[in-house]
Amino acid sequence: MNKFEPEEHMEEISVRSVSAENDAYIDYRKLHYKNTMPDNRVLVFLTGFCIGMVFFYLSGGQHSGTRGLLDNEHLVLMQNFEADQSGLFEYVISLRMKQLLFGVICALSSVGGLLAFSMVGWCGFEIGLMIFSLVYQYGIKGIFLTFSMFLPHGIFYCIVFLILFRKYWTGNKKCCHNEETIKGRGGLKMEVVKTVFLILAVFCVGILCEIYINPEIMRKIALFF
Repeated sequence: MNKFEPEEHMEEISVRSVSAENDAYIDYRKLHYKNTMPDNRVLVFLTGFCIGMVFFYLSGGQHSGTRGLLDNEHLVLMQNFEADQSGLFEYVISLRMKQLLFGVICALSSVGGLLAFSMVGWCGFEIGLMIFSLVYQYGIKGIFLTFSMFLPHGIFYCIVFLILFRKYWTGNKKCCHNEETIKGRGGLKMEVVKTVFLILAVFCVGILCEIYINPEIMRKIALFF
């Protein structure tokens, strides 16, 4: 009876090794699938972008919000435009603080995930509509004009948005759950304080860029029209 035990032991080891290889292959497939599939946020944004494009063509370019706002007359005025930085600061800080407060309320609501993806889709819709409207008016130069309206401050506002709603993104749910289970209340409070500080810091940088850098970028771009 004992002489068969080594053979049974070897078979068990063989089965375990095959099972381990299968598990490793499954993990690899999941990782590969995750890396090759577009992010949900990207899919929602592109969907909104395509809807904006379709809306522009269905409307014949007659109902875009940029028509009349960035026509040739306004672009000529922008070439020699000197912004009142104190007045611009008051306007921007008032507008962006309201938007930040609205974002915080949405992030803390019970339907925060739905609101987050709705905002992503709406941004895609507006950007798609704006790009095609300006390209319709000015050709390829319209693309540069569109980007000049959002850079560089838009990058920082986008970071703030992603941080605010980070618990609703698919890739961060497991990570956030692990952090809450591992950390105690003290560590969780410290994490909240760090997050708030990071949001305010990035938000302030975005405001400064919008006031002092973006007007100059738009003025330089307007010189090409």
